[in-house]
Amino acid sequence: MEMKKMQRMILETLLREYEMALMLDLCNDSYEIVKLSPRFAKSLSAHFKDKFSATMLDIADHCVYSYDYDLFISAIGLSSIKNKLESDDYHGIVFRAITSRGPEYFRMRMIMTQESGMAFVGVSCIQDEMSRELQQRKLFEGALDRARSADSAKSTFLTNMSHDIRTPMNAIIGFTNIAAAHLDNTEKVRDSLDKIRTSSSHLLSLINNVLDMSRIESGRVTISEERCDLRVLAANVQKILQTQITNKELTFIVDTSRIIYPEVYCDETRITQILLNLLSNAVKYTGPGGEIQLEIIQRPGGGNRKYCKYEFIVSDNGIGISKDFLSRVFEPFERESGRIGNTSYGSGLGMSIAKGIVDLMGGSIRVESEEDAGTRFTVELEFRPFIGKDREEFNEDDEKDGDRTDGQSADGQDTNDSDSDDLAVFRNSLMKKGSQDNEAGWIEGRRLLLVEDNPLNREIAVEMLVEDGFKVDVAENGRIAISKIVSSDPWYYSAVLMDIQMPVMDGYEATKNIRALPDRSRASIPIIAMTANAFKEDRTRAADCGMDAYITKPVDVLALRYVLRRVLR
Repeated sequence: MEMKKMQRMILETLLREYEMALMLDLCNDSYEIVKLSPRFAKSLSAHFKDKFSATMLDIADHCVYSYDYDLFISAIGLSSIKNKLESDDYHGIVFRAITSRGPEYFRMRMIMTQESGMAFVGVSCIQDEMSRELQQRKLFEGALDRARSADSAKSTFLTNMSHDIRTPMNAIIGFTNIAAAHLDNTEKVRDSLDKIRTSSSHLLSLINNVLDMSRIESGRVTISEERCDLRVLAANVQKILQTQITNKELTFIVDTSRIIYPEVYCDETRITQILLNLLSNAVKYTGPGGEIQLEIIQRPGGGNRKYCKYEFIVSDNGIGISKDFLSRVFEPFERESGRIGNTSYGSGLGMSIAKGIVDLMGGSIRVESEEDAGTRFTVELEFRPFIGKDREEFNEDDEKDGDRTDGQSADGQDTNDSDSDDLAVFRNSLMKKGSQDNEAGWIEGRRLLLVEDNPLNREIAVEMLVEDGFKVDVAENGRIAISKIVSSDPWYYSAVLMDIQMPVMDGYEATKNIRALPDRSRASIPIIAMTANAFKEDRTRAADCGMDAYITKPVDVLALRYVLRRVLR
């Protein structure tokens, strides 16, 4: 290929990038136009002078954006260009110029040529490139702002939780020291232990709330649909809160009279959690002698003909919420201070958790309040009703009539005996049995195998079980547990209390191996999970592995007794 042809191709390739290209003679301040696009020709022709400096100055005066004027002038001076190109082969600036489309970004590049005193000057519009860069910068700055916000939220979280966790921990440590110093004073020890128990329960509640909020925000909470009677659900909620209600001398009214179809398919555990969060708040902020009400109302129509709309209304005549705080009531860690002193504390997550669950269910929650007059929370949700034994949907005539179809009884609740982690429900169920729990016949001669790797947890559990009258063997992991079961006589163990997270072999694997044993007397032994894994998927996995019941740590002695009695029947 001829040298001149090759040089021409290289030049054409180089010029393709620019809308205007000049060859500048630095010695004579003269220039030759090598390339000029139609757009540049139209806008700049009137500004071309004999001298390069005069041309650039005129363009600066008439076209360059005022904020970039000084930058442009300092860059196009001949002495400046010479100085830059003596030390570097390349010099360039980015500036803005006024065009028919408004201010646009341009890039000017100056390149020293091999011919002495000559330089190549190219100008190109880079508006699209800069727009993309600015967009990327905005995205980056947005991500940076979110990261800073998250960091601030993390700091707020740590500050709040440090305070909230230290409060009950201080009570636990303090009253433990008081009890240890007054071992000869039974009344003092008993009072300290009661306060330690109360503080421990509060600490556990804080931890559970933080975990729930974390799972809701990360989208790891699942909503299930199981048959449930809303009237029974409301009655259970009332039982759980009754002690607090009585202690504070409050009136608690539950009204379910406006429900047409009380049996629905819903997530009973999550509905109960929403109501307990709202009602516990009402109890906290309502003074002695006040009134709290839970009302469940079925409204006509829903978004789907197979679904009914239900309103859960929690109201009180307590101290109310200030106007300033009302807009922040559902935000995490927000608490209205200065209105009830320091005697009431919490994580500030209860309302956030309630709203998070409602949002996951596709419902809505709103609050109305007036200071010193009370507060009213309204939760709206849609459920698929259960009507009759064979029909699981309804039509518009059913909804208008409000009559029950055949097969639905007033107490026709589904008595599916599912394992619940609600310790209060266990306690209420046990209290229903009254003095029957004192009959030692169901415990006498029962031997349990406790599978637990933590020595302190083993000691606590053994003490609780032996105190009740059980005989207890222990195993440090699942493999040892299987060995003990296989080497023992048939029906030797009445049940196994199985931890989940253990070294060597965990509780899931151990349960699968036990269920696979060829001897039925060993393979069918009742296995109760007793673990700190407290989430719904953990219970589901335990059931899938073959476990019969589920208890979460820290273990409530009454809950443990209740579950054992139910499983060992």
